Amino acid sequence: MNTSASMQQRRDADGADLPFISSWLGRPAAAAAPGERWRVVAAADGTPRAALRLVPAIGLQLPRVSFHVGCVVHAARELGLFHRQRTLQLGHDHTGASELADIAWAREHQGTGLGLAEQAAALRALLADALDCIATDRARYAPVLVAELPGPRDAAGHSPFWLGLGRHFYRGDPAAALATHGPAWRSHLAPLLPQQMVYTSFLPPAAEAAIGHVAEPARLLLELLEDAGFRYSHHVNVEDAGPIMERALD
Repeated sequence: MNTSASMQQRRDADGADLPFISSWLGRPAAAAAPGERWRVVAAADGTPRAALRLVPAIGLQLPRVSFHVGCVVHAARELGLFHRQRTLQLGHDHTGASELADIAWAREHQGTGLGLAEQAAALRALLADALDCIATDRARYAPVLVAELPGPRDAAGHSPFWLGLGRHFYRGDPAAALATHGPAWRSHLAPLLPQQMVYTSFLPPAAEAAIGHVAEPARLLLELLEDAGFRYSHHVNVEDAGPIMERALD
């Protein structure tokens, strides 16, 4: 199969695409706010294969929160001690950045019959399309472009990071909060989370190990984002500690 030839349509999403996108996301697709665009890559017959929401600026109306992953050193030369500690600090460092949001695509396990090569072709075309859209309307977008990836989950679908940190500050069900408030639920969660620096060594080992790592189903997307010039920003999302990737546009 010629995977490059099979992805022939790049267009704005329409109403017929939304059920596909929602099934890929596992939740209703968020409506595009003013200035945003849903972009779709489709096969030659018009069947959607991948989609994303192109957001000119995040956090300007509802603050977007993330953890910055940093480092502190405790040292005592006289005692021969040097101890490096990884830290988390809640903040709004990507306020105003542009975003590739809700990146979703047809998977083989969803009955599409698409192998990894076809999935990669669809995602590669989608990322190229998004960068082309930004280039043709450059003034609308920020100097920095981000993309947030999901963090690891266990066999039951639970986030080790959430179990180790978030649930101590919010006892509700993250899935229920997502269904009620959409992805913005984490912004509503932010005031409940620790505002002071957190030493990751205080977390359970599974929670600490999850920080900055990507869920296995999203590993293909991570590799293609890196191919497109994105790099780990040393920020993670507050729910499952998935990495936030960043690329300079200028």
